[in-house]
Amino acid sequence: MSEQERKSAMSQFIQLPALLRLLKRGKVESGYRLYAAGRLLFSLILEPFRLYEKLRWGKTIEATELSAPPVFLLGMGRSGTTHLHYLFWQDPQFGFVSNYQASMHPVAMIGRGWLKQRIASSMPDTRPMDNVAITLDAPQEEELAMVTLTEHAAFHFASFPRSLPECYDRYVTELGGNEQELAEWQKAYMEVLKKATLLNDGKRLVLKTPTHTGRVALLNKMFPGAKYVFIVRNPYAVYQSMRNMYRLILPGQTFQDLDWQAIDNWILHAYRELLSKYLEQRSIIAPEDLVEIRFEELEKKPMEIMENIYQRLDLGDFKQVAPKLQSYLDSLASYSKNTFDFPDELIRTVNEHWSFAFDAFGYEKLSPSQPEQPSTITTKQETA
Repeated sequence: MSEQERKSAMSQFIQLPALLRLLKRGKVESGYRLYAAGRLLFSLILEPFRLYEKLRWGKTIEATELSAPPVFLLGMGRSGTTHLHYLFWQDPQFGFVSNYQASMHPVAMIGRGWLKQRIASSMPDTRPMDNVAITLDAPQEEELAMVTLTEHAAFHFASFPRSLPECYDRYVTELGGNEQELAEWQKAYMEVLKKATLLNDGKRLVLKTPTHTGRVALLNKMFPGAKYVFIVRNPYAVYQSMRNMYRLILPGQTFQDLDWQAIDNWILHAYRELLSKYLEQRSIIAPEDLVEIRFEELEKKPMEIMENIYQRLDLGDFKQVAPKLQSYLDSLASYSKNTFDFPDELIRTVNEHWSFAFDAFGYEKLSPSQPEQPSTITTKQETA
């Protein structure tokens, strides 16, 4: 692992108590102990700043109320959730958990000047997995703020991938099975949203975290009157894109060696569990509070789809935001999107594990171009 990769850890600014509990729970493998020690040292240096922020802003954050129930953007990762999030970002009536807050949540209030400028100067221009432009002010998943705040966060699987799928399920589709963990998760999550509300001058929050797709019942209970937009994408593209993303980002996060076959198996598991849970729970949401869209349609006719979302969810006058939205879409004209082909092996894998999704979301199931060949053993003489 290169030093640059190690500096990119999503939980770099994790507060020391949470990191200590996380390291006690998980196993740091021998080749990563020096890296873990460096992470501990960084969190130790950060601790006085975190404590000062808690002293200076703690009561204010605790007393902060959300101005309105949030708008939640749901969907499996790599299904277009970021694109949808960026479209909402063009509307100044909304607030967001920014890249800045997500990366440095424990010190986000006191670090708005000097720290924000320093981090911004070292950021890449685009995300490695899809070339999407990034800035510290751009919207980000609040799940990434959670990994800096508490050990009870699903994305800690990136630090301890051998805990999959248990770690992911524990805080996503099975969240609530342990009452104490649920209470601690809820407390941390509300802190993230309250701090985001302060950082956004009290605006209504639009939140995008794919893991919420498996938490619909919990969200509906925590935030009565919340609005939901669910986005789905062709399953073959999702699987290919997920595999590509994790190969790019996981090496910079982990305290353990990566088993890529195990990661691929977990992707298959996570999609099946997440979307099955959504299909099971979506009826809980009032019809006037939910819109379901396809990524392919959003790409083809974004203005029409966004206007429909605004109207159906009663999000305000779309005509007011339409010029800003169109200007942003025009700026994407030169954007180079990743392209993937679907080899027969991938088609077979998706057909086997995600067959339910084709019926549920109306996508065409492909057939491999060649029948699967039986395994054979070839001797050296046969290849000579």
